[in-house]
Amino acid sequence: MIKLEKSTNNNMKAQFKIIIGLIALLLLGACASYQPQYKDQNLNIDYPQNKDIAHSFYFIGDAGNSPMGGVSPALEAFKNELSKASKHSTVVFLGDNIYEKGLPKKGEEGRALAVHRIEVQTQAVMDFKGQTIFIPGNHDWYSNGLKGLKRQEKYVEDALGKNTFLPENGCPLEKVKISDNIVMIVVDSEWYLTNWDKHPTINDDCEIKTRVKLFDELEGLIKKARGKTTIIAMHHPMFSNGPHGGQYGVVSHLTPIPVLGTLKNIIRETSGVSPADMQNKRYNEFKKRLVTLSQENEKTIFVSGHEHSLQYIVQDNLPQIISGSGSKTSATRNVGGGLFSYGIPGYARLDVFKDGSSHVKFYSASDSQVVFQSDVLSADKTEDLTQFSSDFPDHVSASVYTKEETEKSRSYTRLWGERYRKYYSTSVSAPTVNLDTLFGGLTPVRKGGGHQSKTLRLEDKQGREYNLRALRKNAVQYIQAVAFKDQYIEGKFNDTYTEGLLLDIFTGAHPYAPFTVATLSDAVGVFHTNPELYYVPKQDALKGFNNEFGDELYMIEERAADGHGDKESFGFSNELISTDDLLKKLHKNEDHILDEAAYVRARLFDMVIGDWDRHEDQWRWATFREDGKTVYKPVPRDRDQVFSIMADGSLLSFATSVIPGLRLMKSYDEELKSPKWFNLEPFPLDVALITQSDRSVWNTEVQHIIKNLTDDAIDKAFTYFPEEVHDQTISEIKRKLKGRLGNLQQISDLYYN
Repeated sequence: MIKLEKSTNNNMKAQFKIIIGLIALLLLGACASYQPQYKDQNLNIDYPQNKDIAHSFYFIGDAGNSPMGGVSPALEAFKNELSKASKHSTVVFLGDNIYEKGLPKKGEEGRALAVHRIEVQTQAVMDFKGQTIFIPGNHDWYSNGLKGLKRQEKYVEDALGKNTFLPENGCPLEKVKISDNIVMIVVDSEWYLTNWDKHPTINDDCEIKTRVKLFDELEGLIKKARGKTTIIAMHHPMFSNGPHGGQYGVVSHLTPIPVLGTLKNIIRETSGVSPADMQNKRYNEFKKRLVTLSQENEKTIFVSGHEHSLQYIVQDNLPQIISGSGSKTSATRNVGGGLFSYGIPGYARLDVFKDGSSHVKFYSASDSQVVFQSDVLSADKTEDLTQFSSDFPDHVSASVYTKEETEKSRSYTRLWGERYRKYYSTSVSAPTVNLDTLFGGLTPVRKGGGHQSKTLRLEDKQGREYNLRALRKNAVQYIQAVAFKDQYIEGKFNDTYTEGLLLDIFTGAHPYAPFTVATLSDAVGVFHTNPELYYVPKQDALKGFNNEFGDELYMIEERAADGHGDKESFGFSNELISTDDLLKKLHKNEDHILDEAAYVRARLFDMVIGDWDRHEDQWRWATFREDGKTVYKPVPRDRDQVFSIMADGSLLSFATSVIPGLRLMKSYDEELKSPKWFNLEPFPLDVALITQSDRSVWNTEVQHIIKNLTDDAIDKAFTYFPEEVHDQTISEIKRKLKGRLGNLQQISDLYYN
């Protein structure tokens, strides 16, 4: 019996060892390692010797762990490499510049070591001929948050000069123009990820004060940089095959002991408890939104540190360079979009060529040899040399939609209404235009960044800007902006029922209503742009934009921006500023004031014409000098929603009644029953700007509008509708407009109260 028990125990022990061994083998097979890993072992892309370099970038991250009295091998090799660099070069230290806790105050423990660790980095670039930029990482925030970060900024700038530590003042974003064709966007990713409750003064010195605003600004910068090599440099990567991306080495699985180490890693990966890991909720939301925004620019390159390794990943069509082994190393596991990874001290170099292409090389610190290289972006597409005829007819008959797109069943129209649908497929005669001669000749600059409209930015010979906007909205673009902010959907909704439905919903706005607004605005004394209807044929003047623009109906109007000081409709002001800039100037300088009466008039005019889409970006502010003060007056823009009947049909009528966020979209009528909901979007701006005007100001402006918006002015405005759509609907809109004008005092009183 005893022998049997011993035999059983021995068998159980043997089986247990086998199980443990199998688990160990599985772990080893799935573990990250410090060895070089390549997706394609045969990938051996030679450096393009026949290309001219426009600019070189040298990247090293997490270089802040040199020993006291010494220099890390990677930093030493980096310094040697920089001695050969040209003046057309930029060095970027990718954060975690001082381990473990940033730069303490003088006299505090760890100060001497911290100073040494940042000093050896600044000394590495003392003789460098190009530009140097340090960006912060999470460890740089660990010395009393903003105070420690600003100490480090001051130390670096005292050593190397202004603008060598970016972004400044603990703020999140900075644009660096490298050349006309290369832009670097520097992001302090830790600003986004850190717990703001621990940093109550975090945004006191920053123009960007919310995470939402950061994304708004990033979207603008990324879209404006279309066609240029756009490097987004930040400490935290968007893609990674290292520990922060959930790939752990054998040592990590064995620490503190086997099994517990693996359990620790599983908890770390699944819980996202650490804001330094990509599984963290805030990190993940940051990544998803930024990746989605970056898809709008096909020349975006992410560059980061954070992982203590060298990695090159191409995922979601976006290249990610990781160069974070400046003083530490960690294991990697090359999976997913990873083309290369290596847990070795080193750095990276990115060469951008004059043809727009680029090439990255990763160097080992031990021998300064290239351990991996790859092309990053391909050369810019050569301009389409197709010759287009300039022999246009004077007018072309065209419609916004096809007849097939507007033919709907009776049951469909019961649900969605008649809307202004039929006018979208009515062919109208529009004058053609040659952009080479319009306004003395217009040249396309770049695509616009709207969420609905397909827009092309144009420029005349004096540098004044104009917008070419298609009357046909872009439904997929709208879905992306509103419903899929964290997921890029290009191509997924094209020619689908969803796209068709959205295109139909857009027909709640009359396609030709915006052309009436200039005349109505003139009558009441509200500034405005001057949109004109054209059929724009494909033509040589569109250059490389012919593949996306041309052969349809457009409005062309002045862009509400600087340079149009010859326009009476801008008050002959040559300088226009954004709402953000206006608020800053009003807050900081008592000699900068808003013409509140003009703003009250403009807002009442919005209510008269039913323009509910009046968020802060729909305004620009004309600048005037009066009696020693700078006075700002409103210039509304984008009048797409005037006279709209978005609530037409039983479904949207119900939705705009019961869903609070949709109540502003009630269909245009004589009455405005709820000015509160109609003004849902502009209300915060009204509160911020209208601080001195009492009821008498509102009443005065009401009477001014009623007196000046005469029947003759209204009739004249509607002559700008194409003749082909002159029917009973125009009479109906006029009736509603005059009725709303008669109700304006009541509307004003309700909103004022």
